[in-house]
Amino acid sequence: MANHLACIGIHATDRASFARVLDSLLEHTTTAGTTPGHELKLWSDASGASYGFVFTREGKVECSTPGFRAESRLRVRATGFAADKSCRFCDLLEAEVVDSEGHVLYPFATTLADLVLVRERVQAGAALELAPCAFAESLQAWPDKEAYEASRKPGKAQLGSQFFIPNPAALMKKDGPPPPVAPRAHFTGHVEAADVRTNGVTGQPFQHALVRTYGGVYDVLAAADEKTPRLQPGNIVRGTFWLVARVTAGLD
Repeated sequence: MANHLACIGIHATDRASFARVLDSLLEHTTTAGTTPGHELKLWSDASGASYGFVFTREGKVECSTPGFRAESRLRVRATGFAADKSCRFCDLLEAEVVDSEGHVLYPFATTLADLVLVRERVQAGAALELAPCAFAESLQAWPDKEAYEASRKPGKAQLGSQFFIPNPAALMKKDGPPPPVAPRAHFTGHVEAADVRTNGVTGQPFQHALVRTYGGVYDVLAAADEKTPRLQPGNIVRGTFWLVARVTAGLD
């Protein structure tokens, strides 16, 4: 999780420092919604970084999820939910990404930052609009499309500059049962906008970019450190990403 947290400007080196950061965030949460048994409280600041906390009626935190106030929107058709063994509020939305005419592009799974509020309202087959975020777990960048295409090694195939592979671990497994559904993707895309933002609680920077890939645009989040490429508009990026989204339209 440390890699994900750095993508929104949170650098916690141990449990104690992580707990201090969460306490600081909790001091500035607002109620995003309630259900008969739970309340979703949300911290967010001007940078767009966010953190959701699911509380019981007794005031106990049952789940917390980092996120971001995404600008991009993605059309999907819900197909169901995949259970998370450790936390019911981390069950994954399974869906199909569709184009503007409703044609299926690829299967898709994501964590939902607002699952506690929308789970019972998402029906199989429902057309939903999501605000998708992609937290970079690995990241490469090229100055432009020409540089990306020139990087192809002789005799080797190269993925296109807009290419999306959902649940990449499934492609790596050659035998035995299939791996569980995961909220991850490996994709290549074009950076349309990019900037460095500052987490208002920690004072730490992080990168935000709008990246167009096959199927749509994603808000990409990445650490702002010496190990991570500094993204610029016009770059081609490739990496593996943890996906988290919120539902913005299509609920009954």
